[in-house]
Amino acid sequence: MTNDGELLGLLRAGLEPNGSRPPYAQLHAALAHAIERGILRPGDPLPTVRALAADLGLAVNTVAKTYTALKHDGLTENRAGAGTTVARAAWSGTLDTREALLRWQQHTRNLLEAGVSAGALRTALDESTMGNVSPDGQDSGL
Repeated sequence: MTNDGELLGLLRAGLEPNGSRPPYAQLHAALAHAIERGILRPGDPLPTVRALAADLGLAVNTVAKTYTALKHDGLTENRAGAGTTVARAAWSGTLDTREALLRWQQHTRNLLEAGVSAGALRTALDESTMGNVSPDGQDSGL
């Protein structure tokens, strides 16, 4: 697990006091990012709600709402006496695989922003995983 200071620094960097998103959504994104990047790994404990709220200068209810959303998303789990931990199933791949998926996700967002349709991206993904054959059985020529 990352040390508490490193985690707090990462979370603080993800919070924009005057941002357009509510604080719980910003904290949720920062914690999800830490889990997705492997900074927080399956089984790692999250700080208590009260401690994290105090450290970040947020309301206890804001952090509690964030933790509830993380649990709903399957990223964390709560166990009596153990507090909130990163869910065992939150990520099971290697760091190299995680990095490759993050690059692929960013590239996909870039393509969508450049005007490539979601349908064209799905077809390209299908062709990549099934060979060079589109779902209708035609060779796309890619």
